[in-house]
Amino acid sequence: MKITIITSPFGYLPPNGFGAVESRWYNVAQEIIKKGHSVSFISKRFNSEKYDYKDSIIRNEIRGYSRTGSLLKDILLDFIYSLKALYKLENTDILVMNTFWSPIFCIFFRKKFRISAYNVARVPKNQFKFYKHIDRLYCVSTPVYKTLLEQTPSVKTRAKIISNSIDTKVFYFSKKSNEVNKKIRVIYAGRIHPEKGLTILIKAINYLKAKYINLELVLIGPSTVEDGGGGDSYINELNRCATNFKIIYLNPVSDPVLLKNELVKSDIFCYPSIAEKGETFGVAPLEAMATGTATIVSNLDCFKDFVLDGINGLIFDHRSDNAVILLAEKIEQLILDKKYRQRLAKEGAKTALNFSNEIIAFEYLKDFEKLLKDRQYD
Repeated sequence: MKITIITSPFGYLPPNGFGAVESRWYNVAQEIIKKGHSVSFISKRFNSEKYDYKDSIIRNEIRGYSRTGSLLKDILLDFIYSLKALYKLENTDILVMNTFWSPIFCIFFRKKFRISAYNVARVPKNQFKFYKHIDRLYCVSTPVYKTLLEQTPSVKTRAKIISNSIDTKVFYFSKKSNEVNKKIRVIYAGRIHPEKGLTILIKAINYLKAKYINLELVLIGPSTVEDGGGGDSYINELNRCATNFKIIYLNPVSDPVLLKNELVKSDIFCYPSIAEKGETFGVAPLEAMATGTATIVSNLDCFKDFVLDGINGLIFDHRSDNAVILLAEKIEQLILDKKYRQRLAKEGAKTALNFSNEIIAFEYLKDFEKLLKDRQYD
């Protein structure tokens, strides 16, 4: 089976990038290749240099773009990129698309593929009425699937939930250090952007700092507008919230091993997202859970596909007027009760195993084969 994946105009494939969609498909692709299939990517060109990549993935790189901070401008850049990607497309059995415009334009390139699929990795915004000719719509979570059907009921027979995956060979359970009087390290990994609710987290740490002087907060991820962050003005806003401590900022890393090492050094992972219409699954908290780091998330529905409150993680109500105190109480609960923290961490690591690259790749392959078989008898 030959599979071609078109990724975003704004993110590089690993090992050069750290985008969630690119990393997800890159990891799944490697498992698909192990089963004897061919996978090629049409993706944003890193630069003009030639790299000796240590994988069996076929790379067809084209000129991509940086995010502009304007939705309208980004959609226009997606338009240009999608057309270039489809022109670059070679004959394939399965075409998987991850851009806004490619599912609309691919009908003009129908002779180049047998089955078309679209990765619904964002909350639908009523655009799927324009994707009538796409064979399969893969939703990354239950809330995304439900929203899709609410907006476009006619796609029900073509929609299917296949979750995002994580690399459990990198993100695996690791025991925490037992150093005496060590720092209590809270960490967040992801885009440094207002929709991630980081002001709630910083104010919660600020509130707790008077009581727990060895408490520290680490934020790791991109902050520039070009990389999807909130820019310098947002960093300044976060720093103004931290009146009782200094936030530790770490540069974003494309190497998952380096990220895993930072998670293992931490006691608590917190993902306080307030993106009601933007968050769709939550790879970052699942990776943290996999390493055995006790995890706290906001009360978004997308996290409930893998977080069971009080069993394998904690959930706080980010919509409450008292959200800062509610989050602070969850963090304090984990600080004071080490055994409870360890129990949540172990259960979280068990849950994460169900989302391995191998398992998710198998789900895709099984469905690809079914779609091809059905097409054969059409």
